[in-house]
Amino acid sequence: MAHAPAAPRRRGPLLALVAALAIAALVAGGLLWRDRFGSGEQEAEELAAALSAGEVPAGADAEMHERILGPLLEAGAAPSVELTDPGSAEDGARTVDLAWSWTLPEDAGTWEYTTEASLHRGEDGWVAQLDPAAYAPDLTATEHLELAPLEPEIGSITDRDGDVLFSDLPVTTIGLDRTQLEEDELDAAARELAGLLGIDADRYAQRVAEAGPEAFVAALTLREEATGGYPLGEAEQITGYLAVDGTRPLAAQRDYAPGILGSLQEASAEDIEESDGELEAGDLVATGGVIAAAEAEILGAAGVEVRAADEETEEHRSLHRVEPTNGTAVPITLDRSLQDLATAAIAEEDSPSAVIALQPSTGDVLAAALGPTGQSYPVGLVGRYAPGSTFKAVTALSLLRAGVTPDTELECPETASVAGRSFKNADSMDPSLFGTMPLRSVIAHSCNTALLLQHETVDQPALADAATTLGIGQEAPTGLDAFMGSVDPEDTGTEHAAAMMGQGRVLTSPLAMATVLASVQQGATVAPRILADQEPVTPEVPTPLTAEETAQMQGLLRGVVTEGSLDDFADLPGEPVIGKTGTAEWTDENGELALHSWVIVAQGDLVVAVFVEDGSYGSVTAGPIAREVLEGA
Repeated sequence: MAHAPAAPRRRGPLLALVAALAIAALVAGGLLWRDRFGSGEQEAEELAAALSAGEVPAGADAEMHERILGPLLEAGAAPSVELTDPGSAEDGARTVDLAWSWTLPEDAGTWEYTTEASLHRGEDGWVAQLDPAAYAPDLTATEHLELAPLEPEIGSITDRDGDVLFSDLPVTTIGLDRTQLEEDELDAAARELAGLLGIDADRYAQRVAEAGPEAFVAALTLREEATGGYPLGEAEQITGYLAVDGTRPLAAQRDYAPGILGSLQEASAEDIEESDGELEAGDLVATGGVIAAAEAEILGAAGVEVRAADEETEEHRSLHRVEPTNGTAVPITLDRSLQDLATAAIAEEDSPSAVIALQPSTGDVLAAALGPTGQSYPVGLVGRYAPGSTFKAVTALSLLRAGVTPDTELECPETASVAGRSFKNADSMDPSLFGTMPLRSVIAHSCNTALLLQHETVDQPALADAATTLGIGQEAPTGLDAFMGSVDPEDTGTEHAAAMMGQGRVLTSPLAMATVLASVQQGATVAPRILADQEPVTPEVPTPLTAEETAQMQGLLRGVVTEGSLDDFADLPGEPVIGKTGTAEWTDENGELALHSWVIVAQGDLVVAVFVEDGSYGSVTAGPIAREVLEGA
């Protein structure tokens, strides 16, 4: 019996099942692999955070990162990077958008832009793959970012008529170029150049020896007009000699109005050390006077430029620019012609001396001149001296307030004693004047004893109050380093008696005494002013000057001219001159008795104070100087 053939096996469902399971395994594996490394969004956030911190992102080229960003970071720029679009992951890659915002140093604002960056998924997960353009738009493989300062133009200081007193001026710096010198030639070249220029040879030779092998070691910087005064032809023959032309902020004339203008100098090592990072080599530092007060206006503000610097071509292209703010002209109250006149009038004095000119109606400082020798500081502004008899203007006001009138008779003996201390009148006083005389004559002839004998009529607080009324002790004017005087209201006994005639512990400066007479002439307390764009002010004082006091004071000080020690001024044409002479005794460096010579005079809207540290009587030494200024004004 024949057998029927066997039925074929059904493999189709089995194969389908196997395929399905394989596909499922692949899908599951892909999902597991994807879940293991995530979508890359977290890594994109971490990329932005690393860039914000100035750090190298995971997977990025550390060397390229440092090369591109390092100079900008070192210059003080700080990045903030935000992930603005995380993009989408496709085929193991993700392109993201980054918004950069750099905070630039020196308050130069921010630099903002957007770049694209790539992340790729590898065996270890998502990592950044940054090209140069991810750091800044269109940055190439040979470029890096850097910050360059944009220096402003220096401003100026002008006088009341707009004449320039201080600005950037051409100079020539003389020195040695060490690249032209062998080691064994340095000392001889330095000493030879120092000798020709008249500078300290030991110090310059040491600076040259300590400088780097490629340094230019400056020896002396000369104004353009001063180069003819040095043997530069000989200096040119020295090996290594180099003259570099440039500019430097300077007064229009050498030593012009010392103490008024101030100076701009390159920061010293000490300045840099004490600046807490604010200063670096080459920065200018303002010292004293108007320059220090108006530093921001005169110096302006530096700008910055962010550049892409090509390391192969050494070319730069600008990516972002903040323009500098140039300095401006700062007007001051000085009158250049009057300043020159005052300087010429005092030019022959051989001890510290000063001429101060004020305009009573405004308080404007019109001139502040110093004598040519012996000046270690501007004595006209910051000197602290006993004012002698010029202070009797203050004493007279205090007596008027105590009920004494110009006609009140006072005793004027040759000598007088207070609390066992003997006082006398000036040796130059006419002995026939000793006796009884009215207050107007006491002031006209400057009788010391008559005033100190009134020490019980006026106590020290009242004397100090009168000084305050006439401007002593007020704050120094903005833009000036100045001493405005001091009268201690607590002084008693012989110190108080001596203060009545401008001695004792009373101290003033020539500027302070000019202010005293300006207040009398104006009829109100005057505040000196040097910055012309500031409004004149009348200081508030406890006891303002009254119209009656003003008239009486002007009459008393007019008497000094008509019948007293300033009779040489009586014939000056124009408005009446009022004033006061002064002499104060002091002990010089040799222990010998010497005299400070003072004069304060006013005519119309001009007050002139003259001080000579080592002089004779006020009318003898200071008087002729004051007259020359008044005549020429």
